Amino acid sequence: MTDDDAAHLIRSLSSETARAIVAALHEDPATASELSESVSTSLQNIRHHLGQLEEVGLVRVADTRYSVKGREMNVYAPTEDSLVVCVGSETDKERFLDSLERPIGAFALLAGVAFLVQRAFGAGVVDLGGPGTAPRVGDSVGGAAGPILGLLPPGLAFFVGGALALALVAAWHHRS
Repeated sequence: MTDDDAAHLIRSLSSETARAIVAALHEDPATASELSESVSTSLQNIRHHLGQLEEVGLVRVADTRYSVKGREMNVYAPTEDSLVVCVGSETDKERFLDSLERPIGAFALLAGVAFLVQRAFGAGVVDLGGPGTAPRVGDSVGGAAGPILGLLPPGLAFFVGGALALALVAAWHHRS
């Protein structure tokens, strides 16, 4: 999004009426006259804001209906695209994306190793069919093939523990 596009988007949402229109359309698609009633403003004002919201891609014509008098009316709905507004320079954007790459890589590596742990140690998962077969705390300590404390498969336990360790390291690093 260019600076001009961002400015136009911000201008179109600066009005309380425009924000009320978007909110109303997220609840239920509506015609301009229905929006005029629900937002409590004139039809002319609604059409003005709908034109701006449509121009910036927040609202679209989703259908048509016919009035009691036989006139064709547009039914408006919010666009299905997500709205992401980024504020900052290109350098800020690159720095933000770089900061995301490190944790994503670490989690991908952790997931891969967790998969290998599950393949290596997950074959002997015990049946948790009922009270007579429920494992005890001591069962998981002695048998490496069973799930930890009878609840988690080994691969998932490894991933959760690793994710917790990564979160603690990230919190410690952020604190410093």
